[in-house]
Amino acid sequence: MNEGPVEFRGEPVEEMPQCLEERTTIPCESDGPRESIEQRRQRRRIEVLKNWEIRIQPLDRGCVVHVGCKSIAFVSIEAAHKEIGRYIENPELVATQHGFGDHF
Repeated sequence: MNEGPVEFRGEPVEEMPQCLEERTTIPCESDGPRESIEQRRQRRRIEVLKNWEIRIQPLDRGCVVHVGCKSIAFVSIEAAHKEIGRYIENPELVATQHGFGDHF
């Protein structure tokens, strides 16, 4: 085993960066700015929303909201509007609450 000084990108270092030492998929700090957890959640949320068409079918009383192949009846358009807003903010949670979270 080599006991000499260790170099990383031409610079002497005391120990190897964690991302190289453990061979993880975590990017090194030197690989550029790291994506925050919130940015990853936002990207995931957008990808989920792009997969499912949302359609509103107004009725005499209330409406039916179709998300992909699932349908949910609401007693008022206002209630549907509120739930659609919640779905856009957190599609996986709302889908699970309405019984079709297994589609993710």
